[in-house]
Amino acid sequence: MKTSIKTQLIRSLVAALTALGLLAFLLWYTQRPPTMGGDFKLNHNGQAWQFSENAKKLNLLYVGYAKCPDVCPMALSYSAQAFKQLTEKERENVQLIFISVDAENDTAESVSVYAHQFNPEFIGLTGTTAEIDAAIKPFGASYIVEKDPKSYLGYSISHTDRVFVLNKKGIVVDSIQSPRSADEITTKIKENL
Repeated sequence: MKTSIKTQLIRSLVAALTALGLLAFLLWYTQRPPTMGGDFKLNHNGQAWQFSENAKKLNLLYVGYAKCPDVCPMALSYSAQAFKQLTEKERENVQLIFISVDAENDTAESVSVYAHQFNPEFIGLTGTTAEIDAAIKPFGASYIVEKDPKSYLGYSISHTDRVFVLNKKGIVVDSIQSPRSADEITTKIKENL
């Protein structure tokens, strides 16, 4: 009988310690600082451009391509509207970076012109396929180029439709999935500035 009580006490103690360990792990996991993102280097308007040398206090990153017929123009238009809702001081501390993943068809110059059409302060970047892949992988962004003879371009690119909000070190601190509201983007900027 004494052995049975002792065994139950040991089992209860082991179960309680296991539960405490699991709770401690969950607290650590949810409280740890974000780690996705980092520095990257691409081409801006014919010149080498490195994030760490050009970062602002807050940076929005969007991945797409200049000939995108739908989601890229919407995301950049809403972002441009959001920037208009900021104060001058807030605009000084934030920038939008557009990375084109269409290495075969978008030149550094055409991506720069494309980004500037939405806002003269937007940064348009691109590079070789290897450079683009190295730049976007740390953010969890992706894309797939698909041949599509029925489309006007003869191809389309499925890509991540998310605005990544980066701190000065390039670490993702927030994001906006399918950005379709200038007010939502403005709110995220103000929350993270």
